[in-house]
Amino acid sequence: MLQNIRDNSKGIIAYILIGFLVLLFAISGIEILFNWNFNADRAAKVNGEAVTKNELERAISNQISRLLNQYGSQLPEQYQSPEYWRSPVLDNLIRQKLLLGLAKKQNMAVSASAVEAELMADLGLKNEQGQFDQVKYQQFLRMQNLTHAEFIKMNSEAALLDQIQTGVVSSSFLLPYELDQAVALGFQSRDINYFQIPVNQLRDSIEVSESEIQAEYQANPKAYTVDEQVAVDYIELRSADLVSSVSFTEEQLRQQYEQNVANFVAAPERQAAHILIEGDKPDLVKEIAGKIAAGEDFAGLAKTYSEDLANKDQGGDLGFTDGSIFPKEFEEALATLQVGQVSGAVKTEAGTHFIKLLAERGGSAPTFEEQRSAIEQQLKLAEAENLFLTQLEKLKEETYNAEKLGDVAPGLGLTVKNTGLFARTNGKDIAANPKFVEAAFSDDVLQEGNASEPVELEPSHVVVIKKTEHQPAHLKPLAEVQEQIVALLKDKKARELLAQKSQDYIKQIQSGQTSAQVAQAAGYELKEVKGATRSSADVDMELLRHAFSMAKPLENKSSISGISLANGDYAVISVLAVTNGDKSQLPLEQQTALTAQLSNMIGQQNFANFQKALEDSAEIERN
Repeated sequence: MLQNIRDNSKGIIAYILIGFLVLLFAISGIEILFNWNFNADRAAKVNGEAVTKNELERAISNQISRLLNQYGSQLPEQYQSPEYWRSPVLDNLIRQKLLLGLAKKQNMAVSASAVEAELMADLGLKNEQGQFDQVKYQQFLRMQNLTHAEFIKMNSEAALLDQIQTGVVSSSFLLPYELDQAVALGFQSRDINYFQIPVNQLRDSIEVSESEIQAEYQANPKAYTVDEQVAVDYIELRSADLVSSVSFTEEQLRQQYEQNVANFVAAPERQAAHILIEGDKPDLVKEIAGKIAAGEDFAGLAKTYSEDLANKDQGGDLGFTDGSIFPKEFEEALATLQVGQVSGAVKTEAGTHFIKLLAERGGSAPTFEEQRSAIEQQLKLAEAENLFLTQLEKLKEETYNAEKLGDVAPGLGLTVKNTGLFARTNGKDIAANPKFVEAAFSDDVLQEGNASEPVELEPSHVVVIKKTEHQPAHLKPLAEVQEQIVALLKDKKARELLAQKSQDYIKQIQSGQTSAQVAQAAGYELKEVKGATRSSADVDMELLRHAFSMAKPLENKSSISGISLANGDYAVISVLAVTNGDKSQLPLEQQTALTAQLSNMIGQQNFANFQKALEDSAEIERN
């Protein structure tokens, strides 16, 4: 660009431009060149260091990609929205900047070469021979929109952040009394008794008046409204369904092959190996050049001298390139070599390379036998697409004014299917496709009664829709929902009565009666459990959790509470005694494992507090 300016800096316009710049510098000073608004590309500033919008967008994209890879189509739509993640991801990037800034102040570092070697081993980018595939790696980087240097830097920083977190977490420890407390609570047992008040007994005796039913029906019409529904006939046309009807003779396949050969353009790919020397090391470069000239094994020299950790153990093998994978200087040198030949020293931004051409392919057309299957499939797909377009035109014409799709489908060699009634939000199979739903509920189909235009659900997959039945949204008649309302009101009244009964029983026990006396008088079975733990299998888990949340009983007085269970029953629970866990009763191995687990939990909390302290003392600006 600068050379272009020099070449064109002649004439009156150039002089005017230069004069303007001189005047601007005279008025504002040279600082104007450096006073651009950098906030435009900044998402936040952390102690003077920017978190760029590019960093933020990339981190958001990576977060969504990770979730999509893990959950696929089950991932709720809100979690696929970049806006949903913008704030939490930015907060995370700010915390990373703070930690990396601290690491820099403390002169902490990780070896980039060690990180590179570990990554190259873990990425799984290997060829059929089990060697690291440089081409796959370059494709991986392009998919991530990263350069090699950026990828290594990003993972080096991640390793450094992990080192900081590990340092804080691993330095945390559990005091003896903390372990005693944890065991006392975690391995605590309780003596309890309880009786359940069945909801069904009360429910069956509850009466619901006509006025109550009417009041509920009028107060909550949405609960008893049927959504608008439609049923449609539809005809599907897919090019994929037409492939099986297409066939070609051997002569036609050979004719296509001859045409392919006539149009063949050689696209040679070259398999390269290299020895990389980073930085300026002329003596080492000279030494290696001498050994190559003396005929020493190139792969052995790569293992000894190459500083490309990703492939040195494979003799410097980089895999195949089509001429666009490696730097320009590298590719140009490689293109001049014969198979088995080694280049002289070639300089690129990465360093100095010695390059060997291992093999070539793609320079000549493949044989008919090699291409027969691919040619047949290619011709079938092309012909199926042609048939699809022809059929599509017929489909448009035949269905335009059709009274019934069933009248025209046989002539097109297609079948008619019907969805049955479905609403906008509860369709199944094809009726769940948003484009299908939109067409089915369009005015043209729903109100006018016309057949739809062909609706493209996917490329080369269309459908024509025609209404067969329509039910507007409507309030169900009271008679139709009366049983539903009666059941609802009975459940509501039963819950209220159960809560009241349980409180009455609790007051009786608190006033001096035993749980056994109260349960027997009410006709309920009292169950007693001695030494119940938090994981006792013979007690309902919901009831057990509530029992362990209750207060410790006072001397000679039980702790009493009630809980509504998931099945609708109500339970009245008494905690009679509490026995704390005893560390001495645990095997030494269990004590050791528990200590490690609790220490890690404390460490994680300490690290969170450490991050919070860094944030509180930092200068943070969010744009």
